[in-house]
Amino acid sequence: MNTFDTLSFTWIDYLLITLIGGIIFTITYLIYPPLIKWLKEKGYVGYDIHKIGRPATAESGGLGLTIGILIGSILAFIFFSKLWAEILTFDITIIIAAIIGWYDDRHQLGSLKKIVLMFITGIPLFIANLLTKVDIENPTLPILGQLRLNIIYPLMVPFIIMILTNTVNMLEGYNGEGSGTTSIALLVMVIAAIILKSGEGLLFGIISFAAVFAFFLFNKYPAKAFPGDIGTLVIGAAIGAVGVMGSIEVVMVIVMLPQVFNSFYVITSEKGFRESHSVSVQDIWIDKDELIHASDEIGAALTLPRLIVVTGALNEKELVNHFMALSLVSGFLALISTQFLIPLEEINWIVCTTIGILSVIGYIFVIRRYRRILMLSVVMGTLLGIALIFLIIINQFIFDITYLVNWLIGGVIGLIILAIWYGVTLIYFKRTLKKQKMKPGYISIAERKQNEQE
Repeated sequence: MNTFDTLSFTWIDYLLITLIGGIIFTITYLIYPPLIKWLKEKGYVGYDIHKIGRPATAESGGLGLTIGILIGSILAFIFFSKLWAEILTFDITIIIAAIIGWYDDRHQLGSLKKIVLMFITGIPLFIANLLTKVDIENPTLPILGQLRLNIIYPLMVPFIIMILTNTVNMLEGYNGEGSGTTSIALLVMVIAAIILKSGEGLLFGIISFAAVFAFFLFNKYPAKAFPGDIGTLVIGAAIGAVGVMGSIEVVMVIVMLPQVFNSFYVITSEKGFRESHSVSVQDIWIDKDELIHASDEIGAALTLPRLIVVTGALNEKELVNHFMALSLVSGFLALISTQFLIPLEEINWIVCTTIGILSVIGYIFVIRRYRRILMLSVVMGTLLGIALIFLIIINQFIFDITYLVNWLIGGVIGLIILAIWYGVTLIYFKRTLKKQKMKPGYISIAERKQNEQE
């Protein structure tokens, strides 16, 4: 990572980055009307399964945001040529993700093949760190500071990109869901990059946010374009690259917690990765009024959408708003986490206090409007609190033990936390669903199917 100081940034540079973001947004926004028309003419369409009549909608809309990101990279190269190696690495990562996504949209790759290919997407970052001046720094954790993983961490980078692309891909399927939540994630990462003075984080964050947000305006309810796998994989790769190259990995993980939650629930309940088209028992069902209900079928995957609508049906737009509200909550937590990444003697207490107050006010406002996410937000905060306590314990008591033992202990404790997390969520879901079944007028999936047959 290059800091603002090492890059000798002045107000002109900040103005240029803002200008680049504005240009990317404008160009990407203007691309979409003709692109949507072209996609439909080519027959690249998907069917909106959450609407009566399943209207045909342009598929592979992520092509537009990919073009926007690449145009932005060209502008970045013109004005920030000293970062040419970083920009080239970022572009290669995006292009590989786009090629895999476009092919997948046409031929529907299996889950395992897609995972392997997305691992390959992260290899340019590893090679660039090994052979060029691109510096992938060791991650910085709260309390512990910068870790000593000079050999291990670069090897982990392809896995990080693979995980990010798949988590974004798994939380997709509703109008504006993926593009809306990741727009929030990228905006928070940009703010975090400013706080932590990360040059790559700011530059690549602005480029990615501008393109994804422009796409969101065409993907939001009612969607004129779907991202397709080219969209979800490129967005995931961009977020991963911003996090790793900008050395804001902790912020990246926290702001992506809604996607992480959903992936963990699905993988655990389905006992492995699953494509939406390969799941035999759906997590939700839609009534004649286009309201989305939680499925009560045995074997249905425990997903984030199912958890949100278990307390009562919502229409698609309302459900997506709840996703975005949860992303805002994770964004507040991510911004608070930035203050734990700064050495104590360097903390600006005015900035720290302002972030804390604004985050608390924002959280209260969001929860008052979207009460259904209260349980999930409490779980997120609790897990982060446990993780922080765990880091304090390591720092105080077991940091002097051999490095391998240190991480083995951390892994065991992490697995225990994950098991408790899943168990608590499952208990909450089952109890809430049981209460819903006891309400007058409740119709089970079995009864609904029987009525349809009659």
